[in-house]
Amino acid sequence: MIPSAFTKTLRSLDGTRHTGTFLRLGAGAAILCALGWWMWKVPVALFEVSSEARLEIASSATLVQSAMVGRVVRADLPLGKTVKAGDILVQLDALSEELQKREAETHVAAVQPEIDGLRAQIAAEESAGADERRASLSAMEEQRMRVKEAESPIRFAEADQKRYEQLTKAGLSSGRDVEKAVSEVEKLRSSVNTAHAAIDRLEREQKARDRQRAVRVAELQTQIARLEGSRAGMTASIRKVDYDVERRVIRAPVGGIIGEAALLHPGSVLQEGTRVISIVAKGQLRIVAFFTPQAAYGRMQMGSRAKLRLKGYPWTEFGVVEARVVEVASEDRDGKVRVELEVLPSPTLKTALRHGMPGELEVEVERTTPLALVMRMAGQWMSGAAEVTAP
Repeated sequence: MIPSAFTKTLRSLDGTRHTGTFLRLGAGAAILCALGWWMWKVPVALFEVSSEARLEIASSATLVQSAMVGRVVRADLPLGKTVKAGDILVQLDALSEELQKREAETHVAAVQPEIDGLRAQIAAEESAGADERRASLSAMEEQRMRVKEAESPIRFAEADQKRYEQLTKAGLSSGRDVEKAVSEVEKLRSSVNTAHAAIDRLEREQKARDRQRAVRVAELQTQIARLEGSRAGMTASIRKVDYDVERRVIRAPVGGIIGEAALLHPGSVLQEGTRVISIVAKGQLRIVAFFTPQAAYGRMQMGSRAKLRLKGYPWTEFGVVEARVVEVASEDRDGKVRVELEVLPSPTLKTALRHGMPGELEVEVERTTPLALVMRMAGQWMSGAAEVTAP
């Protein structure tokens, strides 16, 4: 027979066991209710993640290429450097062009004195011609005066000749007087003719000298034209050499920051068309990421929130970049859809953002309850199973 004290103890233990069971059942029911309420009422966020994301300046980068083949003599291409439009980035060897330019400049400098000398000769010829013409005019004027001086005595001599002829006919004078009068008239007429011939000779001689002088001046002008043509050709050659030299200097076409640059050093040979540098204009940063069409189309909307975790910067230490979707490409390329996002102020971010920084982007695409998510997954599983079992 069991003692009464032991019986009471067993009864006490049995009551305690029932109470614990009720408590466990109540706690489980409460947990199930809370879980059901959470699955039914509390929405959760769904994210799409892309590892192909990076920070970019909103304006497109400017690519700079080499216009000529050449050996590098100077290169100043540190990444992140701020450049202004017109700054020299790379300089190629232009010694050959410089020598050609000096030779052409020497030729041009030597041509001008020759041209000046020929022009001086032309001026001298023209001055001498003017002096000769003045002298000829004076000589011709002198001969004209002689003609005038000789013409008056002729009239008197002719009158005497007629008078002597009449007196001879009347028997009042001898034939000797008539002969003397005729001789005097002929003498005076010969003098006039000689003066006229001298005038004609002076005119012809002056015209001949003028023609000869014109030929010499024309020859001098031809030489001047030839020299000026040579000088113009050399000047054009100098301009071409200057152009070639300038093409061997690679300058920044726009102002901005060097985002990408080729590894160049003095002595490197640069080929024509080689990409030398990319310049990113200063502007607002944005995030560019690429997603699969299934992840982007119909899921990402304007204003969708996102976070970028920078590669190389642990997000637990440096924070994340807050962002918002601003554009989703309407077409995919190579199986990827381009998505652009606006960078938002990120108070927890502890690093400066720069163009080209890569990262992993997660975009919030939907908010739904866990129950709806489970039912969706179940429906997808059942659809897949039905397709597999279908004959």
